[in-house]
Amino acid sequence: MADQIPTQQTSQYGVDPTPAAASQLTQARVPLDEAGDALSTKDANGRTPIVVLTIRSNRVMNSLVIAGLAVLLLGMSLGIASNNIWISTLSVVAGLGLLVFSVYSSFYVTIPEGANALVIRSGKFDRMLSPGRYFLLPYYIVSSLVTRREIPFAVPVAEAPTQDNVRASVEALISFTIADPYKFIYNISASDFDLVLQACGQRVIRSMVHNLSSEGITGLTKMDPSNLLAELTEGVERYGVTVTRVNISYAAPPPNFLLSHEARRLATVQRAEQADKQALAQNRQADEEALALQAAAAQVVREREQLQVKVQQAEALRRIVELEADAEDLRFSRLQERLQRYPQAADWDVGSARLAIARGLASNTRAVVEVGNTSDIARALTMRDIMQEENTRIVDATSSTNGTAPTAPES
Repeated sequence: MADQIPTQQTSQYGVDPTPAAASQLTQARVPLDEAGDALSTKDANGRTPIVVLTIRSNRVMNSLVIAGLAVLLLGMSLGIASNNIWISTLSVVAGLGLLVFSVYSSFYVTIPEGANALVIRSGKFDRMLSPGRYFLLPYYIVSSLVTRREIPFAVPVAEAPTQDNVRASVEALISFTIADPYKFIYNISASDFDLVLQACGQRVIRSMVHNLSSEGITGLTKMDPSNLLAELTEGVERYGVTVTRVNISYAAPPPNFLLSHEARRLATVQRAEQADKQALAQNRQADEEALALQAAAAQVVREREQLQVKVQQAEALRRIVELEADAEDLRFSRLQERLQRYPQAADWDVGSARLAIARGLASNTRAVVEVGNTSDIARALTMRDIMQEENTRIVDATSSTNGTAPTAPES
């Protein structure tokens, strides 16, 4: 059949070899009055024809012709048999009416909705008709009908090499319309255009994938397809086809590459986390060292301040000692001046001190005085007299207090 594609023919177009049943575009051959149903009915492989080639038959309705002839013959036979001219007349009029109507209806053709028709005359293209009912003379023939709907076409691409030589798989859905049926019908068949569009789509997609890295493959589903649309339209416009939309429905590297890429990404994340932890530990250690240095510096400052305080205290003590020494020097110098002015003053002071001592000893009855040289004896005697006087005074004071007569002290 015309819609079946041999495998070797597919390979010569440069696309991935596929069996004939995988063809997505097909055409049918039916009578003109069945073309509308054929353009909306799927075949055994689930494909809807995009082109219908009409079977060239007489446009006269044979059923009406046969009915007219049957009515004419039957009526004339009945009229002759019954010798009734009215029956013959009516049968002739009815039969001729049916024959005229069948011939008249053959001058009208109906183009179904959703299709454009190509009309030929004497084997040459004459015109194109849109959906509707038209008056055509018998020598004008509707040769084919082409769908006006938007046609989806899937283009799978396997193992397309990327810029870094990673084999990626891409699936694209191309939508197109047949804008010029004349170019399409007289330049290519539906099955051949299937091969051409498949080859053009794979070429464009492989070229696009080759310019991308493996990291950018997964982003193809979100990219702007305007460049693909322009390249595909340029590749098929000579067949009267216009590409309306291009959608990348799937794009991914091989599963093994995804696993290894995920492992590398995870390792990168782990290294980044480890680096962050190490940097945090280093920062913590640096902070601790900075705090230790600050504590040591503060300790040094405190010790320095304490040392300064001690130095100031020592300086104050030294100053006090100096002042006391100066005061002592001043006192001694004044004393020296007085001694020089009053030579007997020193003896007087010594005598006063001794007298004070003697009085103190006189008040202590148990005191023992050790006598040395002669002068000491004189002093001791003096001290004895002083002590006796002191004892007499004490006894007198005691007697007057107790009311008794005083007794003479023992010598």
